[in-house]
Amino acid sequence: MPKIDTYNRSDIGKKRDNNEDYSKSVEPQDNRELNQSGRLFIVADGMGGHQQGEKASSFAVETLLKVYYEAPEIPPEKRLTDIIKQINLKLIEYSEKNLPRGERTGTTLVAAVVRKGKLLITNVGDSRAYLIRDGQVKQITRDHSLVAEMVRAGTLSEAEARESKFRNRLSRSVGGSPNLEVDIHPSIRLRSGDIVLLCTDGLTGYVSEKDILQSTHGSAEEIAERLIRLANERGGADNITASVIRYGEPLQLPLGLTVRKLSLIGAGILTLAAFVFLGWFTASNWTSIFPPPTQTPSPTVTASPSATTSPTSTFTPTVDLTQTLVTPVSETLTPEITQTPEPPPPVSIETPTSSGLVNCAYTVLSGDFVNRIAGNFGVASEQIFRENGTQEDMGKILAGETLIIEGVTVEVCTQNNGVVRP
Repeated sequence: MPKIDTYNRSDIGKKRDNNEDYSKSVEPQDNRELNQSGRLFIVADGMGGHQQGEKASSFAVETLLKVYYEAPEIPPEKRLTDIIKQINLKLIEYSEKNLPRGERTGTTLVAAVVRKGKLLITNVGDSRAYLIRDGQVKQITRDHSLVAEMVRAGTLSEAEARESKFRNRLSRSVGGSPNLEVDIHPSIRLRSGDIVLLCTDGLTGYVSEKDILQSTHGSAEEIAERLIRLANERGGADNITASVIRYGEPLQLPLGLTVRKLSLIGAGILTLAAFVFLGWFTASNWTSIFPPPTQTPSPTVTASPSATTSPTSTFTPTVDLTQTLVTPVSETLTPEITQTPEPPPPVSIETPTSSGLVNCAYTVLSGDFVNRIAGNFGVASEQIFRENGTQEDMGKILAGETLIIEGVTVEVCTQNNGVVRP
């Protein structure tokens, strides 16, 4: 397995009096635990006055880190979802008991599990996860903010969203609503040289994807510190947190030559060679070299079996293993998680359907466009494909055409007049 270099740090920024961001990671030393649960990285951005945001973010991170490793028999996707939902209920309960009526404390949360060469991402809120690969930056997560929802629905442009005074208003957070929906993204097979970035909006508010790409050289620590410094230089009005995971070393190629370009060149050479070969041999040449068989043999078939930590917490989580999933207790956040999720049947994380997600066939209606469809299904536009599996000319979809929306629930598919595809 490629060497994994990680680093995470949270900076107070230039304008805030306290830091409501919180970041931490765990890398198991036991090989069995590493195989079962993998490495876990978490970034959170707390919300709430009078230091309540600090309490919410640290509580959420410490609880998830603690409880996640105490239920290895549960698939990571379900484990993350169940624990985050229980943290959500406990933060709501804490707000109702300890804060003035109408006030709430809450937090965003983005987490990454690196396990058996794969990357699993979950998120709530507008803290983000990026994958940097082969000279390109891809945002894995979807922002849960009012303007982001409007952009996905096609009622607001990206440029308008960046200037909107509501751009920091969340549509979803941990501690916000009892019926919390947690995004679990399909697992990604990692390649040597991949870089994963988890960060809060204190970073992305000042740093573009181009800036991220230009900063991803050197060690994980150098990358994170470079990005934090850049955000501070451009204003630093919010807390800034970056967690960087460098998965192995990139393939050394000549200047300007990427893996994608190399594969395209290779495909072009093979195609040219095939044309030359077919043009060289005439039908007679072919027959002379490969004469027809004198008899037709009966075919026979045989089968063969085929860690780096951020500032320490102000409380010590405790867990009751008899309850499977239990929330840590602190001086200020005391509720215990009592829900005991039933272990599901064996689940594979190879395909989206293993986490309750399916591919959905949708027939385009008159006036439809990709962003509107993505908003209706609650997915990113990158999850929408043509039937042939490509995303060519997605701005020119036609009424009556069938599109495939990846990674949605059966309920969402049927509610939007889609048909579940196996």
